[in-house]
Amino acid sequence: MIPQPIYALLPYIYMVIGVFGLIGLESDLGKLCGLVLIATGIVVQQLRARYRVDNRLLGKPNPKHPPEPSVAAAEPRSRRSMPEPRSRRSMPEPRSVRTDRFSSR
Repeated sequence: MIPQPIYALLPYIYMVIGVFGLIGLESDLGKLCGLVLIATGIVVQQLRARYRVDNRLLGKPNPKHPPEPSVAAAEPRSRRSMPEPRSRRSMPEPRSVRTDRFSSR
């Protein structure tokens, strides 16, 4: 198995070798191989990035980096510390608009 740091750098290594192949090689076959290496590096990097984003959006945990437990999850809050919800009955009634000055006399 390839070590993680090397595995993470492989797409960039493909692209760098491809650029050197395009610049340094004079044969058409060498330039074609350079283009293929650059395209492969780009495709692999895009696939990895899309996989990471999709997993993050779907809420799948990353096995290499498990989420740290939060303080809130460790200590559940008591209902006593929460304020009582206001009922509509305890709120003052809205003032009505005076309509008597607009009424006809």
